[in-house]
Amino acid sequence: MRKIYNYLAVVLAAVAMTSCFDDPGRDVFFSGNEVEFQAANLPNGLTARFIRTSPEQTDQVDVQVNRVSTDGSAPITVNISVDPSSTAVEGVHYELNSTSVTLNGGEFVSDFPVTILTGNIDPSETPDLVLNIESATGAEVSANYGQLTIAIRVICPSELAGTYTVFWEFLQTGDGSGGPNQTATDFVIGSADEVVFEEAGTGAYNIDDMSFGLYPGIYNDAAPSGRINDSCDVLTGADGNVDQYADPFTINGEVLDDGRLRITWSNTWGDGGTVVLTPAS
Repeated sequence: MRKIYNYLAVVLAAVAMTSCFDDPGRDVFFSGNEVEFQAANLPNGLTARFIRTSPEQTDQVDVQVNRVSTDGSAPITVNISVDPSSTAVEGVHYELNSTSVTLNGGEFVSDFPVTILTGNIDPSETPDLVLNIESATGAEVSANYGQLTIAIRVICPSELAGTYTVFWEFLQTGDGSGGPNQTATDFVIGSADEVVFEEAGTGAYNIDDMSFGLYPGIYNDAAPSGRINDSCDVLTGADGNVDQYADPFTINGEVLDDGRLRITWSNTWGDGGTVVLTPAS
């Protein structure tokens, strides 16, 4: 009975306290008038990826500019500049056809176009274009989202998805401390001689067995899946590639002229080797 009384007392006190405060209602609505870059709230800004197919190629990035306001009746002209910290060079990596964008009355979103000179950019380059909302006629500039970094990234065409047969030029099982236990050359693991590449993004592939048959065929263990990236026929494993024992994998390779892949890999246990992958017919 005492517990019930105490519970009712707490409830009544909470009701009494609530009645002491005014209902905020409409008073909490945002009453400012600001402009911002839509993608500026992303942790690393905006990444624009393109596949380069010709030296003359150009592409376009549409940077979204937002009006943040309860009243969208008046037009706003947004003036945009390039920040000195940009590593992208105008006329080499990008072009701006204008330095302003207008949100007409009734518009809350507009696009600021940036022309990317894709054909000029080598895949080894990593130019970053940093844009600032310099000022806005008819609105304030957002303090938090008035600057945007566009990471411009270019790769070559890549078509590696499919099934491959595995031939080992060199195979090594590990001793547990990074060294060799046993080795073999010119070897095929008959019970696990295929791997599958599945497209996971531009130039990125999930592979169903990044031990290339060693785990299931030699250790009778589950195959560790991973990811391989292709940048103009240079193959690298993703930084996060680990097996089911949290053992990190290092993967490097190349696409050969005849369409085969040669890959060298290792883990910290000591497993590894060099494989040649041939597209299955």
